[in-house]
Amino acid sequence: MTQRVLYKEDFANVIAGATLLGSGGGGSPKGGMDLMASALTEPSKGVRLVSADSAPDTDMVVMVAGIGSPVAFLKKGFDVEAVYAFDAMERLYMMAGQRASFLVPGEIGGFNLVTPMYVAVKKDVPVIDADGNGRAVPELETSLWPLYGIPNSPCVLADKKGNVVVLYTRDPLDSATCELVARYVATAFENTCAFATWTMNVKSLREVSVLNSVTRCENIGKAINGAVSAGKDPVNAAIEASSGYELIRGIITDITTKTVTGFDFGTTAIEGTDKYKGKKMKIDFKNENMLAWKEEGEAAAMVPDLICLMTTKGEPLTNADTKTGMEIAVIGIPAPEKWRKHPRGFEVWRHIIEKIGYTESYKPIEKLV
Repeated sequence: MTQRVLYKEDFANVIAGATLLGSGGGGSPKGGMDLMASALTEPSKGVRLVSADSAPDTDMVVMVAGIGSPVAFLKKGFDVEAVYAFDAMERLYMMAGQRASFLVPGEIGGFNLVTPMYVAVKKDVPVIDADGNGRAVPELETSLWPLYGIPNSPCVLADKKGNVVVLYTRDPLDSATCELVARYVATAFENTCAFATWTMNVKSLREVSVLNSVTRCENIGKAINGAVSAGKDPVNAAIEASSGYELIRGIITDITTKTVTGFDFGTTAIEGTDKYKGKKMKIDFKNENMLAWKEEGEAAAMVPDLICLMTTKGEPLTNADTKTGMEIAVIGIPAPEKWRKHPRGFEVWRHIIEKIGYTESYKPIEKLV
């Protein structure tokens, strides 16, 4: 197998890139850095990262992530519940006569990208260089794997005390029911828990996933951090490394947020500065950024394309980290091709963005800019 090792010093880049691609969600980078610092306590320790193309077809993969409110994760911390979720799923594999050979992230984000890597260190299991979305997503329904027919049953949820809930849906592809129950459990677990689901082998993972996404995060993070060190513009570096578009630079003038059933809902208002002086932008989010508005009724970018925030000094941001008065840039990044080529790649988001006020068809970011 083709593999390399990510050491503690590599995660400043990995997590910076993952936070940008998290599109406002995916967990706080501080939480991700703390998680990996607690796992990689010795210089010789690292995460074995394996290319999906080189892994055996029939070996089985486990996805582990956090689920709940990003604000709650920041306040309460997260660690061992991810191991409890993996252990429970591994027991289910063993009951079926199979073995969990690899871990894989379910999404990109400063926290959820590295959640399986924490487990990988604790359990000495390699991680596949791929993920299920190429971005962060707020719901199981708004994910690539269900679109491509990967079952979300069984689903395992675990809290910090080691309490475990195992969910089987009658229809293994019933993401709506799985999401509903998972959110109720997350709420019961004080808005923070780990979950493991989407069981598949490596051959299936190659066909339905965004490949080499961990490496992409690392490269974007290197570009951002390298620009900061060299005294160059980190926003331009991020745009070039991600093949993105600058939507606006300005000051955050207002943020409205409320947490409902494990989600952070809200709107971020930005007033343009310098060449954007006189322009405004509003971004509606449900954990992740859903839709950016140039003005009332005129979209600037929309899911599944990525709407990403970073400070002009080079710090990628989640919606749990933003504050009024911050000077930021908004970067739009085209969604991975697996989103765009699927006929329902936009429809799975419609129930969210219609509530925001957008009822038209999907418009790719490259056409909107």
